[in-house]
Amino acid sequence: MRHIRLEKPVQGSEYYEDFQKWDTKAKQLIEELKAAPDMKARKQIIDDNKTFWGELKAWLLSLSNQRCWFSEAQDCFSHWEVEHFRPKKTTKDETGKEYDGYWWLAFDWNNFRICGNVGNRKKGTYFPLQDESKRVLKPEDDYRYEPCLLLDPINAHDSSLIFFNMEGEAIPDPHIASEWERKRVVESVKRFRLDFPALERKRGIVWNNCWNCIQKYLEELDKLYKGDQDNPIARQELANKADAIKELVSGATELSSVARACVLSTNDPRVIRLLR
Repeated sequence: MRHIRLEKPVQGSEYYEDFQKWDTKAKQLIEELKAAPDMKARKQIIDDNKTFWGELKAWLLSLSNQRCWFSEAQDCFSHWEVEHFRPKKTTKDETGKEYDGYWWLAFDWNNFRICGNVGNRKKGTYFPLQDESKRVLKPEDDYRYEPCLLLDPINAHDSSLIFFNMEGEAIPDPHIASEWERKRVVESVKRFRLDFPALERKRGIVWNNCWNCIQKYLEELDKLYKGDQDNPIARQELANKADAIKELVSGATELSSVARACVLSTNDPRVIRLLR
């Protein structure tokens, strides 16, 4: 999981015009939901427009370089889904107790996340809070005060809580001191299927690749400073190895969070400075 900056398209950008049209209709639908007499009628409006949020899929994917916001994986043979972070029709807490969903967010783009269908289907309507008495049940209340259990990729702090090991497993960051935050990572890994075997295998490959690049970089570093430091060929070799690591940890590269964790796991300041 890497942090996704969710901001609407700026004027003149590729998705601006389409987004404006979409947003106008979305606001109309939200007003229809508010005017509906009961939850049954609201669910019908949502069902009647269930493909509408999919119209934003191309724009949402562009924010993550065509990757799932939760797994950070690319997959050309999968249906990307627009996940409603706060479930729209019904929702469940940790005990399985059901509540009305956040229906007023059904057509609110701030509630949309791109998710591979493996993770999205496992999560479903599950959305527990640390304190259920703070659950927001009507649009007039501010949901930002909810202490939600699941990590949210548009929250920079949340995305920093996940770390990875050499087996490709998603684990809590070793510096987490809070039991609540540790639980948030463990539950998010489970609910978004970040422990999916194929995903873990792919992460393991990225880790090994990054580790090999790091070892070659350190070898070149030793050779340069034990030999002729003015040798342009040796300096270029060192630069090439550094570039390879920087590309792996770049936000534009698939599973870059894994490569970043690999770099941090060295505890070597000569390597960690490449993250700057």
